[in-house]
Amino acid sequence: MAIDVSKLIITQVDQITCFNNANELEFILDELQDTTISNTEEKTDITGKGGRKIGSLKKNKAMTISGTNGLLVGGAMAAQTGSEVEQGTFKVRVTDVMIANGDKAATEKVAVGTTGAEVGTIYKKNANGSLGDKLTQVASTPATGEFTYDPGTKEVSFFAGDLADGTEVVAFYDIEVEAAKISNDSETYSKTLKMYVDVTAQDNCDNAYHGQFIIQRADFSGNFDLTMGSDPTVQAFEAESLAGGCTGSTNLWDFIVY
Repeated sequence: MAIDVSKLIITQVDQITCFNNANELEFILDELQDTTISNTEEKTDITGKGGRKIGSLKKNKAMTISGTNGLLVGGAMAAQTGSEVEQGTFKVRVTDVMIANGDKAATEKVAVGTTGAEVGTIYKKNANGSLGDKLTQVASTPATGEFTYDPGTKEVSFFAGDLADGTEVVAFYDIEVEAAKISNDSETYSKTLKMYVDVTAQDNCDNAYHGQFIIQRADFSGNFDLTMGSDPTVQAFEAESLAGGCTGSTNLWDFIVY
């Protein structure tokens, strides 16, 4: 049965899926706020007598897809940075506000690092909330202005009399967490992936169709912003279609409606 594509309305973009050369899924974007497929070609006018246009030379067709996804997707960030999503144990830095009592305090988490310097420095908190005098970690018995730390118990021990009971102190230290990590390496660049853009369409008789744009080589841009503040962070993306490649196809995209 022939599909009539003469009067189609694309009502929504359902999702974008991208795969690597091994046909392994890299990521899915399924909270798309907007998507634009921009098609361009260059045209050079051929002129004759009196400068009148007698023809044109067309070349360099191009296509760029761009859009915004309502959620951050790690695989898409990896495509933009040319990295992979790594799973493992990594270090992060935390801010810990403690209360000194009886020349003791305790960290909320287990600080990690060089033995005898896991916490490194603790700052006394001033009455106005700013940070004032600092105390330095030592490996054994502290003198005035120093403290020791036991990672096993998370206990901090100050020099006797250095801090009055109830004194707030602040520490900045590293902890180990089970996490996912995406890196933006200055010597690694954005990926080229196979992209499928699934859309829902209907004609003027309200017949529903599914459509799919197939982009054999979507070259992702490494230019993107992550804006954080009063509004929720969204993920903007852009990729340029490349012709040729291992398949030898010159198509920038195929649009299949069924």
